[in-house]
Amino acid sequence: MDEFNQNFNQEGLESNEGVDETVQSNDDINEKEETVKENVVNDAPQIEDEPVWNKVEYSPVGSVEDYKPMGRGLKIFCLALAAVMVLTATTAAGYFMGRSSVSKGYIGSKVEVDLAARPKDTEQSTPAQVYEALNESVVGIRIYNDAGEVSDASGVIYSKDGYIVTNDHIYSEIGAPKFKVFTHDGTEYNAAYVAGDMVSDLAVLKIEGGKNFKVAEFGNSQQLINGESVVAIGRPNDATDNSSITSGIVSLTRRRVKTTSSYTASLIQTDSAINPGSSGGALVNMYGQVIGITSSKLAGVEYDAIGFAIPTKTMKRVVEQLIEEGKVTDRAKLGITYTEVNSVTAEIERYGAVGLMVVSVGEDSDIYGKVGEGDMITHMNGIEITNDDIVLDIIEDCKAGDTVTLTVMHANESVVDYEVKLRANISESSYSSVIPDRKNPAENGSSGNSNGGIFDFPSGE
Repeated sequence: MDEFNQNFNQEGLESNEGVDETVQSNDDINEKEETVKENVVNDAPQIEDEPVWNKVEYSPVGSVEDYKPMGRGLKIFCLALAAVMVLTATTAAGYFMGRSSVSKGYIGSKVEVDLAARPKDTEQSTPAQVYEALNESVVGIRIYNDAGEVSDASGVIYSKDGYIVTNDHIYSEIGAPKFKVFTHDGTEYNAAYVAGDMVSDLAVLKIEGGKNFKVAEFGNSQQLINGESVVAIGRPNDATDNSSITSGIVSLTRRRVKTTSSYTASLIQTDSAINPGSSGGALVNMYGQVIGITSSKLAGVEYDAIGFAIPTKTMKRVVEQLIEEGKVTDRAKLGITYTEVNSVTAEIERYGAVGLMVVSVGEDSDIYGKVGEGDMITHMNGIEITNDDIVLDIIEDCKAGDTVTLTVMHANESVVDYEVKLRANISESSYSSVIPDRKNPAENGSSGNSNGGIFDFPSGE
């Protein structure tokens, strides 16, 4: 027991060496503590075998009143850092999402236009009469942005409440574009972007707050004949000017033209003058029916007196989907890249057949994994492919989900027929909600040209 008390006293001393003396208020305890200290200093013998009880007074634990979670300067710094991070994320998202950004407010409507048949037993009108009939339905469009870039184009009124059909390329060089529309009487309206489609070069704008506009009569472009007289109506010089008219003929009712690096379109060729400001205007037959939406005159002297217009058959299909869906959803594609092998090429290169020599097959194509590089597609739906127009015309008349039959001669010369389901060819628009940096065009892919997109045959935009 004495040994236990001695150990206890020793441990008690060791455990109280760090205790503040101010908490020892008992006189007896203080006196003993002084004795212990004196004994330790003087190397005196160990203290008596008597427990030393130290009274410790504890202060209650409470919340700290003057705690400040963050200094004002640090808080400002953190807020600024967060703002920079949000701005960076927003800018990055805007860059990738700005392309083909859509004004959703006018999408979802259903606007259908009937293509009128060519009148029977009716004399053709004079150019002056056609102009009078169409003048109120053709508008000028000014495209501009906050960076001061400006371009002019034309458009055709598509519905009484102010939908306008024009070209998609008219804003391709102007980021975050805004639109002013000028009608035949000089009235100015704000217009909103609805949707656009690079493949067809068609776009839709909507006059804001407008109503009871005079809608153009749209005719059936499939009833055109080569050599038929037509006029083009648009605003080639200034969107605020009166529309001008040029006359000519239909040079070809269908000519397949390369409009982008990966797509060709079947267009109406005319010798009517169609200058850049006339893009989006009307090609009209002599019965006062719009049978095409004009695109810019071809560049270069060697292509003088050649202009193109998008047939109303194509326009109706595309525009209705742009208004209702915001994009074209049912256009078909085979999903390959190819080299055309005609009879001359086949003879020179000693190929065993003519057709489309496959270069690559997209992973979304129905023949992916079945047909590969170097294989030759010789027939489609039993028709021999002597040029690629045959294939493109067939596909253009189909819809996504339709099935075609391909005859393929493989590289090992085996011949196989495939039933192929066509996939959807959904393109984007040239519209962008981002203003590019013209001082550093290489960083955003811009040429720095602020004059709007010009249709440049044969390379397109």
